[in-house]
Amino acid sequence: MAELAGVSRPTVTAWERKETGFPSPRRSNGQDYFRWSEIMNWLSRRNVPPARLVDGEPLGTTYGDRARTRAGAGRIAVAASDRHPDGGASYRVPLGTVDEPHSESRRIVTDLMGGLVDRVRGAASVLDYMNLLLCLHYLRGADPTAFEALAARSRGLRNLDEAAKLLRDIGGAADEDMRGRGVHSSMQEALGHLEPRTARDLRNVLDGMGRLAENVFGLILDEYERQAALGGGEFFTPRSVVRLMTQLTCAAFGPGDPESVYDPYARDGGFLIEASAFCALGEDGLPRGKTPRTYGEARRSDTWRLATMNLLLHGVSPSLDLKRTVPWHDGLERTSQGTFDIVLTNPPFNMSDPGRGERPQGEWAYGAPPVDNDNFAWVQHCLAKLSKRGRAGIIMPNKAGNSAHRADRTIRGNLVERGCVECVIALPAQLFTGTAVPVSVWILRHPDDQWDRTLFLDARHMGEKKGSRRVLSAMDVESLLTAYRAHRSMGGDDSPFGATLTEGRIPSAWASREELRRSNYSLNPLDHIERRRDDVGGDHKYELVSAWERLNATEEHLRAVQDAVARAPFTGDRGETLPRAGRSAPRVDLGSVCEIQAGPSYSKLGKKQRTPDGRIPVVFPRHLKDSRVSDDGDERVTDETARQLRTFELRDKDIVCVRSGAITRPALVRQQQIGWLLSPNVIRLRVTERHASQVLPEYLFHYLCLDESVTWMRDRAAATAAPSLRSESLGSLQVPLPTLAEQREIVAALDSLDELDRAHRAAAVSARGTRTALASALLSPPDRP
Repeated sequence: MAELAGVSRPTVTAWERKETGFPSPRRSNGQDYFRWSEIMNWLSRRNVPPARLVDGEPLGTTYGDRARTRAGAGRIAVAASDRHPDGGASYRVPLGTVDEPHSESRRIVTDLMGGLVDRVRGAASVLDYMNLLLCLHYLRGADPTAFEALAARSRGLRNLDEAAKLLRDIGGAADEDMRGRGVHSSMQEALGHLEPRTARDLRNVLDGMGRLAENVFGLILDEYERQAALGGGEFFTPRSVVRLMTQLTCAAFGPGDPESVYDPYARDGGFLIEASAFCALGEDGLPRGKTPRTYGEARRSDTWRLATMNLLLHGVSPSLDLKRTVPWHDGLERTSQGTFDIVLTNPPFNMSDPGRGERPQGEWAYGAPPVDNDNFAWVQHCLAKLSKRGRAGIIMPNKAGNSAHRADRTIRGNLVERGCVECVIALPAQLFTGTAVPVSVWILRHPDDQWDRTLFLDARHMGEKKGSRRVLSAMDVESLLTAYRAHRSMGGDDSPFGATLTEGRIPSAWASREELRRSNYSLNPLDHIERRRDDVGGDHKYELVSAWERLNATEEHLRAVQDAVARAPFTGDRGETLPRAGRSAPRVDLGSVCEIQAGPSYSKLGKKQRTPDGRIPVVFPRHLKDSRVSDDGDERVTDETARQLRTFELRDKDIVCVRSGAITRPALVRQQQIGWLLSPNVIRLRVTERHASQVLPEYLFHYLCLDESVTWMRDRAAATAAPSLRSESLGSLQVPLPTLAEQREIVAALDSLDELDRAHRAAAVSARGTRTALASALLSPPDRP
């Protein structure tokens, strides 16, 4: 190892002793051996210090580059002139996603996503701040020289003007490097929104990023997701799930065999990264000399930028398109990249009950999906993009597996009859930050390579609690893969159909086509796997264990929120002193700091313009629930109608109030509702660009939620001939306007108590569920079927 890396033996010994995550040896015949692939992955994450580079090694060379060159595996150290090859090709062998970062890295990222967020972003969004972290992380991996120069400048910052220029230069450096790889980004513009409170705050950010010891892109995304609450449409896929699905779909090929990979909803690019890393190495762990063709699609510009940087950092050519429509729509947006050996995706779920009819448009090989629900549209699109030997891995809500809707049942039946469904795995609850929807992994195959039975695995009991989430360990993933391979290897004609087997304590079952027909083509594993009976609760064990786990998780989350409330401004002393912030502030008319826009007229957006086939949701008064805009999205318009009504679009941090009808508390728009439309019955408030540096939208939102503010709006609406809140009346509301620092403290205090309210309610729901499960286990007759 020392010879390959070009260092002394004591250096390797020091690495093994001091560096966490150093590969572990395997003992055989009295001798320790290390896996080549693990050593190469570990060395490839570490740049050779500039002072230790040898002739021909440019800045940015990793110990892995050097080792591959010395091993004679055909890997030549990258010359500086070749850093940006034509077509944006990757400049190193792809590396897989990191399962579990070092504890020190986790602590640093937690600090960076703590108090520094508000101190550096000012009136900008959390996303703009996170773009700063990811730009720095990207530059550190892609252009270490540029990063070191920027970090050195940060240590000498004297004022905010110099800080602003440094931010522009960081974004510019990231944009320039990505342009050299064929990617056009706009990070300089995004970082220009940031308003650091002091130059020292920005210096602390660069110092923290400089101390990170590994690739923590996924960890930064996790923290962003937790902070920004992206919601069910835009959560990222846990890396353990990414690894599991990749190896499940690649199991039929063998190492290095698949030649193309596709993700139609790429999120952070994790599937493309992991599949590329798996396919780039041969059975001996050495590079194959070529990497698979990759292609992905993103639906939002912010996640497109994140995924692009993530792909580049992991050595994957970022062939990633930004698409505004779903891939099965006709027209120019249609995917035209051919078919793929591997298709992996975590598409957005539609959990509302679908409309009764089937959608009239589109060509559907397995049956038209129901109106207002795209779950089986994604499934059919993935199958349509498979090569004849291909495999697809898709995350699906459990509800889709046994939905009683006629269209869903028809599609499932056609999938089964054509031999497309190879395996379905029920995953544990609470794996995802953005949704509590129970999900399964579906492994599908091309109908020309059909399979006449389906394997079901139940992994709901797996995983370890970490905060409010569950995390699949590397051992959990390996156990599932072992169970899948064991069942697959015995999947011949003499396999025991219907038998429930256990491999590594994973409940499982085969189901033949005939059995699936009798179950109304259910693809929910729980409808096929006989629950294990033992002397702790029999059939009730899973419900009770799951209920206690949910209660423990919600109580743990509640304690964490209570700790956060104790640290928030004005809340730590539990009211022992009366806060004075904002009480003597000057008052301004709401209309002087906000643009107030009433919704469109009914003639522009009435029943005639709304359609179940539309894609853009419309916000009505009934969608304002608990001071948030609900994600029901049950009223929609087409893209064309939305373009005509662009004036009435919603942006992040807009405030939506009821215009006509029962006046309730307003709602604050979140990122997943960007681009939604106002209905005629609501009104929008947006802080003007001129006052963006003086007024926080969240502060205005909390003021408008006061009982006296809601009463004031009700009185003004009732005073009109037809009860309605006019823009002019709302604009005359007097609002106290303290300093920006005081506004931030007020928002932090009230946000923390809102979160505490939600945590208490979640814990109460879990307590009631646990009581129900315990009562059923204690009181149900022992002979209940």
